[in-house]
Amino acid sequence: MIRRPHKKSRSGCSNCKQRKVKVLLTLFFCSSKCDEQKPKCQKCITRDVDCNYPHPKLVWKEKNDTPRSINTETAKFHTELSPPTYSSYTEALPRVPPDHPSLNLENIDLIIHWFTKTVHTVNPVANPAAVQVSQTVILNQAMEHHFLLHGLLALSALHLADSSPDHQKYTDIATAHHTHGLALFHDILLNIDGENCAASIAFSSITLMFMFGLSRPREAKPTGIELVSDLAQIFQLGKGWHKVVSVADKLKDRAGLISPPSPRPYTNALSPDIEGAFDCLHSLNQGCDRDVYTSAINSLKSVFIKMAEEKSDNPHIVSEWAVLVPEDFIRLVIERHSLALLIVAHYCVVLHRSPRVWWLEGWCEGLFGVISRSLGVLYQDALQWARLQIESHV
Repeated sequence: MIRRPHKKSRSGCSNCKQRKVKVLLTLFFCSSKCDEQKPKCQKCITRDVDCNYPHPKLVWKEKNDTPRSINTETAKFHTELSPPTYSSYTEALPRVPPDHPSLNLENIDLIIHWFTKTVHTVNPVANPAAVQVSQTVILNQAMEHHFLLHGLLALSALHLADSSPDHQKYTDIATAHHTHGLALFHDILLNIDGENCAASIAFSSITLMFMFGLSRPREAKPTGIELVSDLAQIFQLGKGWHKVVSVADKLKDRAGLISPPSPRPYTNALSPDIEGAFDCLHSLNQGCDRDVYTSAINSLKSVFIKMAEEKSDNPHIVSEWAVLVPEDFIRLVIERHSLALLIVAHYCVVLHRSPRVWWLEGWCEGLFGVISRSLGVLYQDALQWARLQIESHV
C-alpha cells in the first residue's frame, strides 16, 4: 500500500495538542491536525477558543520499525498514523526506549490508584467479577504490553486530577502517558494477534473513557459549541474500537471479551413518551441524507431499548451508539446540521440515565445546553421531551 504524502504538524497550538487533534483522529484514519496558522489556527477559530503557541520543551519520536507481518484488516485504517512528536509533561516520560517505560514512584502511585479507586469507576458497580478482572487480568496485561500500561496510567492520573489540589499537574501527566501509549500502539494495529488482542481492546476502551474524561465540561471553563466536535471525535474513536474488536473477533482466543453491540430489534420495552419522541424525530427527517438520519435514529432507539430491558449499571452504555451510528452521521454532527444536533440532544438522555461516574460528569447538561442554545426556535418544541427528562433528575 502506498502511503500518501502528508505534512507533519510539529508546532501546533496548545489547544490542538491538548485535545490530541492530530494523534487521536489519525489513530483510526481520520485526517485532522493543527494548521499552525497565526495568530489563530483554523481549529481554534472553528471552536471559538483562544489560540496559544507554547515554546517547545521536548521532541521525541518512536522508531518506525517495519512490522514482521501485516494484518490486512487493520492496515486499511493505519496508513496515516504517525507517532506524536511532543510531550506536555516531560518529567513524566524521560527519554527511554519505547519497550522500557519509566516506572518511577509517581507512576507506582498511579497504579495503586488504579487498583483501589479507578477500577470501580470503569466497571458496573454490581459486577465485582468485572472489577476483579480490571485489578488482575488487565493489570497483568498492562505489564506485558506497555501501550496498555501507559493507557492505564493515563486514566488513573486523569481520575486523580479530580481530587488533587494540583489538577493541572495530573492532567498533564495523564496527557503525556496517553500520548506515549498511542505511539506504542502504532505498530500493534498492524499485528493484532491472539497474544495482544485483549490488551488492544482494553487500550481502545480506555481511550474512549479517557477522551470522555478529558473533554468533559467543567464549571471553571465555559462550555461552547466545540463540545459537539469533542463528542464527534469520541464517536470516531468508538468506530476505531469497533474495528479492533472486529479483528480480534476473528481470532480463536479472545480472552472472554465481549462482542461489539448490535442493533436491538423492536420490542414493547419503551414507554409511550419515548416512542413519541422518536416518532417526532422521524417526522422531521424529510430532507437530504434521509437514510443516514433514519439509521442514526433507529440505532439510538436500540440503545434506549437495551437500557429499558436490561436496566444495567454499566457506564459503557454511552459508547454503544458510537459503534452503531453511521459514519456519515458523525460528519453531519461535525458540520452541525440542525437535525443531527437534535438527535444528539436525545442522546443526552442516555448520558443522563447512565451511571454517575467521574469521566461522564457534566456531559449531559453541558452538551444539551450547548445544542439547545445552538438550535433555532423551530426545534425547541422537538427538544422539549429530552429537556424534561434531563431536568427531572430521575
